[in-house]
Amino acid sequence: MKKFALIITFILTITLTGCGGYKELNNLSIVTAVAFDKTNDEYELSFLIANSPKAQTSAKEGEAKTTVYTGKGKTIAEASKDIEQIVPKQIYLGHINVVIISENIAEDGFLKIADWLLRNPQTRKKFYLLQAKDVSAKNILKIVSPLESFPSQSIATLIESNSETKSIASSITYSNFISQILEKGYDPILPSITIKGSVKKGSNEKNLETTEPESYLVLGPIAIYKGDKLEGFLSEKESWAINVLKNEAKEVNYNVKYQNQDISIETSSLKSNIKIIDEKTIEITISGVGDIYNINNQIDIQNYKEINKIEKTWSKSLKQDLSKVVKKVQNKYKSDIFGFGNLIYKNNPKTWETLEKEWNSKYFPNLKVKIKTNLKINATGSLEKTIKEAQ
Repeated sequence: MKKFALIITFILTITLTGCGGYKELNNLSIVTAVAFDKTNDEYELSFLIANSPKAQTSAKEGEAKTTVYTGKGKTIAEASKDIEQIVPKQIYLGHINVVIISENIAEDGFLKIADWLLRNPQTRKKFYLLQAKDVSAKNILKIVSPLESFPSQSIATLIESNSETKSIASSITYSNFISQILEKGYDPILPSITIKGSVKKGSNEKNLETTEPESYLVLGPIAIYKGDKLEGFLSEKESWAINVLKNEAKEVNYNVKYQNQDISIETSSLKSNIKIIDEKTIEITISGVGDIYNINNQIDIQNYKEINKIEKTWSKSLKQDLSKVVKKVQNKYKSDIFGFGNLIYKNNPKTWETLEKEWNSKYFPNLKVKIKTNLKINATGSLEKTIKEAQ
């Protein structure tokens, strides 16, 4: 009898909780991405909402699977209430995976909007954070991609693939960004994102049907912050160099000019080690092993002496590129995105107390940064000779 009662209880539990959960989910407007803009002293908050299939119907081919709703207000909370008045279902923020912030929001200070995200109990704080460049943040959410059902997923995939292969963008979550702002002697960075092509064409369903999309999203250079405020953008090459220095570059493809020819060296093991000499001097050692994958000249790449010369050329060229970026960040932005001050603080808190107030304005710009390299070429690719030599 007890066994029978347990079986009945189990069946009722599965049935009731299953139906209840289904009805609850069906009544939610699930937000997958959020955009923050500001115009004329008013905040604009945009939600990218996943469209649930209509009852007893199936989605038509090419039908938009998402909708962007925008609200305005003197505060973010007001703008959120504005959206709630036009969205027919209860808004749910537990599945956000991307947040985009506009340039004017970032220049005004990110912490002014961060509180709304932090205090909302539904958000998981693990979503990707990106800086819109040259376009409004809400327009980023409107661009549809043939490769992903949701624009938010397209953006997340773009960040992940680029951080793995090109090493120009780095994947930064809300939690990472906030922790960098709050850290002593550390200024944050963000990957930027922009639109290539027309916003109107990119948000049209026809953009899903063409073999060559008329508009698409592309990751831009790194955005540099000082505290919670945007200072400016680096170039693509400079962004790559920053990720090398910060130990965020996973795969590196570097072109070396040798005997008036381009040699391509690829490495997935480039490592950066930062060492404090004293409060006025920092030493960075870049080490790694690379493979030659492209060579356009009759160079004997089986000759050890020739390889040694290429290694030295690689080292010299890389040092120059990294040093230029460090000096630019020190002199133009005066923003310690490398966390040199944080290392001094952790190594000697008392010394940091004497430097902290003037770190960005005085000490960081005048810091002597020595860059050393320990680079080796491990292999010469699959061909012992170039195609021209083999003929």
